[in-house]
Amino acid sequence: MSKEEVWDDKSREELRDTLRRVILSELRLARRDKEEILEACCETYIQDLSPEDEWDTFIHFATDELKRAAILLATEKAAWPAVTDCDRLDRVEVALRERGILLWQVSPCCDTCTGAELGDRVNVISRRYPGFRDCVRGYAFFIDQNMPDMLADSTRLSVYLAYGWFSADDSQMSPDAYAKNALGIAREVCECLRNEGFEVDWDVDVARKIGVSLNWQRRTMLE
Repeated sequence: MSKEEVWDDKSREELRDTLRRVILSELRLARRDKEEILEACCETYIQDLSPEDEWDTFIHFATDELKRAAILLATEKAAWPAVTDCDRLDRVEVALRERGILLWQVSPCCDTCTGAELGDRVNVISRRYPGFRDCVRGYAFFIDQNMPDMLADSTRLSVYLAYGWFSADDSQMSPDAYAKNALGIAREVCECLRNEGFEVDWDVDVARKIGVSLNWQRRTMLE
């Protein structure tokens, strides 16, 4: 933290509250393991928002809070249904992959950042599922930008899927031709979502994302 920032008991309580929210939301999101969550707390919040002579105190607090939040999450999981919305969303991902469409759950940062990393993501999936790069023809994704903050308050949330089409030979085409192909991808995404029982909010407008409301109850880590 900078020397100009005020550091007092109110600041300490605000940091503790921030750490509580971050830890719970990251456990619910299931994107990072416990060691990674603790590392993120240290590097992003503790070292940035507190003086160095209090880092150890807040690291101990975060470690204890991580244990407490893990117990809370285990209690929540005991009341979950046998098949959760996240289980069904994972099945949508598989169904789309079999059609040559990439579904990227909780993609990084924003639409622009995700768009820049789509090629790398296709390579990652192709290493897991050989041949995917050769057949991939479209994509859909929803970003992580606000999800951690939302999950600190509730597991019920709405996500909005962007989508698009990959040209087989990377050739240029008119906006109208691209829109036609992108709409075809979006229709398949909606079909797979409906097949798993999700209600889809979309009006067949290429300028609009596909809205889906769900209860984020995730048993497995995001890949």
